[in-house]
Amino acid sequence: MDFEIRDRSVNQGRKKLRAEREEYFRLMQLGYTNKAACQIVGSNPRTGREWRNGRTSENRTVAPALAQRTPRSTSTRYLRIDERIHIADRVREKASIREIARELGRAPSTISREIQRNRSHVRGNQWAYRPHAAQDRAEARRPRP
Repeated sequence: MDFEIRDRSVNQGRKKLRAEREEYFRLMQLGYTNKAACQIVGSNPRTGREWRNGRTSENRTVAPALAQRTPRSTSTRYLRIDERIHIADRVREKASIREIARELGRAPSTISREIQRNRSHVRGNQWAYRPHAAQDRAEARRPRP
């Protein structure tokens, strides 16, 4: 390993700290945990979290994260917008829930719950399934990390 842990008794400036941060991110890319990467680099796990998240504290500003966060790939666990649009089209065509579920490769209960949870009242007893509004509501309900 070409990385060398710096002597903490003497302030060696930003260049050494930058080298530590870069090594930390390299280790994180290799799959190390925050704690393990910080032990190897020789820093506090809290410092590692600050490097990773680019957070700001009350008195000081921590440098922004070197590695930009990549957007999370959408999981197959949740319905995507194109599936919600398909549901809306098929509901408008008065297709059965089981038929829609078969077309999407989902459980009928998933489709039924989606329609019940996200339908909107239009007039009186009439309702409509609006896919974009449903997507917005689903994203708002999704728990935050």
